[in-house]
Amino acid sequence: MNLMSPTFGHCRFRITFALFAATLGQSVNPTAVFAQQPPEQLTEFLELNCTYCHDADTREGDLDLDSLTLELAAPDNFHLWERVFDRIREGEMPPDEELDPAESKPFLAKLHGILDSADNHRITTEGRVPARRLTRTQYERNVCELLAIDVPLRSFLPEESLANGFDTVSSSQQLSDHSLAAYLDAADFALQTAFDQLLLNDASADDAIQTMHLDWTQLRRNERRTDREPEGRPDHKDIVSWSSSQNFYGRMPATSVPATGRYRVRVKAHSVNTPELGRVWCSVNSGVCSGKASTMYWIGSIEATEEIQVYEFDAWIREGHMLQIVPNDHGIRRVAAKAVDSKPGVVEKMGVPGIAIQWIELEPLADDREKIKESLIGDLKLRPIDAANRHRFKIVSPNPKRDLKRLIQTFAERAYRQDVEPSELEAFFEFAEAKRQSSRSMAEALRAGYRAILCSSRFLYFDESPGVLSDDALANRLSHFLWGRAPDEKLRQLAHAGKLHESEVLRSQTERLLNDTKSQAAIEEFTDQWLELYELNSTTPDGKLYPEYDLVLHQSLPDETHAFVAELIRENLPVTNLVDSDFTFLNERLARHYGINWPGGTDLKRISIDDDCRRGGIITHASVLKVTANGTTTSPIIRGVWMLEKIIGEHVPPPPANVPAVEPDIRGATSIRDQLDKHRNIDSCAACHVKIDPPGFALESYDVIGGWRESYRAVSPQNPKRWVSGLPIDSSHAFTSGEAFDDIEGLKSILAKRPDQLAKNMASQFVTYATGAAPTFADRDELQRIVQATQTDDYGVRSLIHEVVQSPLFQNK
Repeated sequence: MNLMSPTFGHCRFRITFALFAATLGQSVNPTAVFAQQPPEQLTEFLELNCTYCHDADTREGDLDLDSLTLELAAPDNFHLWERVFDRIREGEMPPDEELDPAESKPFLAKLHGILDSADNHRITTEGRVPARRLTRTQYERNVCELLAIDVPLRSFLPEESLANGFDTVSSSQQLSDHSLAAYLDAADFALQTAFDQLLLNDASADDAIQTMHLDWTQLRRNERRTDREPEGRPDHKDIVSWSSSQNFYGRMPATSVPATGRYRVRVKAHSVNTPELGRVWCSVNSGVCSGKASTMYWIGSIEATEEIQVYEFDAWIREGHMLQIVPNDHGIRRVAAKAVDSKPGVVEKMGVPGIAIQWIELEPLADDREKIKESLIGDLKLRPIDAANRHRFKIVSPNPKRDLKRLIQTFAERAYRQDVEPSELEAFFEFAEAKRQSSRSMAEALRAGYRAILCSSRFLYFDESPGVLSDDALANRLSHFLWGRAPDEKLRQLAHAGKLHESEVLRSQTERLLNDTKSQAAIEEFTDQWLELYELNSTTPDGKLYPEYDLVLHQSLPDETHAFVAELIRENLPVTNLVDSDFTFLNERLARHYGINWPGGTDLKRISIDDDCRRGGIITHASVLKVTANGTTTSPIIRGVWMLEKIIGEHVPPPPANVPAVEPDIRGATSIRDQLDKHRNIDSCAACHVKIDPPGFALESYDVIGGWRESYRAVSPQNPKRWVSGLPIDSSHAFTSGEAFDDIEGLKSILAKRPDQLAKNMASQFVTYATGAAPTFADRDELQRIVQATQTDDYGVRSLIHEVVQSPLFQNK
C-alpha cells in the first residue's frame, strides 16, 4: 500500500492508517532495551549514603535504589537516575548530612558521563524531537494562507493536550480516529469556502448579503414589550443601554446576522451620565441572548466617553446571533432588572451611567477573490457557466491534464513547505485526474487533489530527520516558532539557496521575523501556554467575595501580560523584568483595579510604576494571580509550584498519592499558614515544601483576582451574600539558602539577584516551545552556553531567542 496515495483524502480509513504510520515512527526504538547493573563505583556510594532510606523495604519517596538498574533506554529508568544525580548534586540527598565533596564529586562525574553518553546516543539515532505535527492554530493559519481565506478552522479540531506546558511538544500530539475525522471536516470546510468564493460571485447578486446599517429607530425597543432591549431617546436620536445587572440586557434583535461569517462591526456612540472616572466601560458580545442558548461570544470592549466616536471591531458571528452592548463595569452604579424596564427617561433621571448608540453597522467581510484565484488556479481563467447565470463560473483550461498536474505540484510545494519531486505527487495527480474524468469538472478535480494534500502526513507533520536539519526544515521550524505559520517567500528562497544555516543570515532572518507584526500571534500563544493564561476562563470569582470583578476587567487581564512579554522581546529587556520592573501595560480599568493613578487617555498603554504600587514584573500581573487561584481562595502551594516551574525553573514532582490536599478554610477561622505547618510535618511532604512555600507565601498578599490585600476575605456570618475582613496576611518566609523576606518586595530582591537562573528557565521554555521537546540531560551544557552568551546583554530576552535559534538544540532534530 502506497502511503503517499491521495486516496487517503477520499477514504478516512486510509488517512487514519497513513497518519498513524507517521506517529508510530516516533516511538520505535531500534536499539534493544536490556538491563544492566550499575558499576561498582555507583553502587558503593549509594549503599553508603542512600539505600538506608531507599531500599526495597523502606522505599522513601517511592524510590528503591536496590533494584534500580541502568536500563537507560527506558525513559522512566533514565529519569530516576537523573533525579538521583540532581538531588545529590544539590545537596538534598542525603537530607540530614553534608557530603564531603571528595566523596560526591567522583560519583557525580561517573554518573554524569553515563547519563550524558546514553542521552547523546538517543539523540544521535532518533533525534531530540520525535515526529511532531502542526498545532490546531498553526493548522488554521497554514490552511487559510494556502487558500487565501480567513475562517476559524480551529473550532473544528479537538482541544490540544499539553506536555511540558506546551501544545507544540510532540509527546502530547497523539492522533485518534476522531481527530483525524476532524481534520477532514476542517479541510472540507476550508476548500468549500475558498471554491465558493472563487466560483460564486455574489457581490452583485440579488440575494447577496449586504451591509446592515441600523439607525436608532431600528435598534430601539418596542415600548409595549421592553424585553431587555435598550430604550430609545427620540430627542437625541439614539438608544441607551444602562448599567444593569439584568441577564442579556442590551441585546438588539435587529442586529441578528443572516449568515455565519466574518463581519466588521461599527458602533457610533458616547457615554451618558458619565461617572467621575470619565468613561463608561461596555462589553460588546454576540449570541442568541437567551436562556435557551446562554453562551455569549466576546467581540471587544468600548471605553465610551462623552465624545461621540465610531468604534470598530472585526468578529466571526454565527447565523442568527445578535449583538449585545451593555455597560460592564462593576465599579460604577448599576440598577436592577426592574428599573431598566421602566418608562423611557426614568433611569436617566436616576443618574445611572449608560452608553448612547446612534447607529450600528455590520459589514460582511469577503476574502480577496483575486488572491483566492491565484492560490487555487494560478493563471487559469474563469468563465460564466452560461448566459442565464452570470454569477456562477467554471474554470477554463486549454490543456486540463497539464494544468492539473502543474497546479497540484505548486500547491503541494506550498503546503509541504519544501520542494517536492513530481514523481512523489504522481498518485495525487492520478487521483485528481480520475475525479476530473468522472465529474467533467476542473474545480472538482482540484478540490479532490488539494483535499488529499491537506490531509496527508507531509502537510500535518514537520519533515525532520535525525541530525542537522535541512535548510527547508530549519526555515519551517524558525517560522513556526516566531510566526506560528509556514515560511514566507523570502525564507523559502534563502532555504532553497542553502544559505539559511549561515549564522549571520539566520540571525538577520530571526530579526526580520521578530520585527514583523505576524510575530505577535506567536508571542501571545507562547505566553498563554508558558504562564497558563489559557486557564483564565476555567474559574469564575465568587460574586459574594469579589463583587468588583467584571467582564471588562476579565478580558483586560491577558492584554497586560501579552503586551509586557512583547515589550521584553521588542526592546531586549533583561530577564529580571519577569520578577520586577518599573513599568507595565494598563488601561484605565486595570489601573483602577491595581490602585494606580491613571494618567489620562484611553486604551492600553505603557505606564511607569514605582515600588509603592506593589506591582512590577509578571509575577504581580492579575492574569497570573487569577490562574493560580480557584475563584474563592488562594493557595501558596499552587502559586509556589507555578513560580518554581514557570519563573525560577525548578521542576516539582507530583505529591504522594496518599497525602490529602490542603483545603483552605473559607470561613477564615484557620489560616493557610497554620494548615501548611501541620502539612509540612509529614516527612514525604517536607522536602518539596521547603522549596514551594517561600515564593507561594510571598504572593499571598494578592487575592484571587490579583488585587492587593492586607487580610483574607471571609463570608460574613451575619449576611452570607457579603464578605468581611478575615485573618491578616503574613507573606514572610525564607529559602533554604537562608535568604529571608518579609513581603513580595523582599522576594523580588532575592530573585533579581539570580538573573542567570531566570535566563536559563526562559531559554528552556523557548527551546521546548520552538523544537517540540524539553531540554534533556545531554542538553544541559548547551543550555548553559546559551545563558552565558547573553550575559553581556544583561540576559536580554531577545538575545535569548537569538542564542536559542543559533544553538544545535534548535538546528538539529
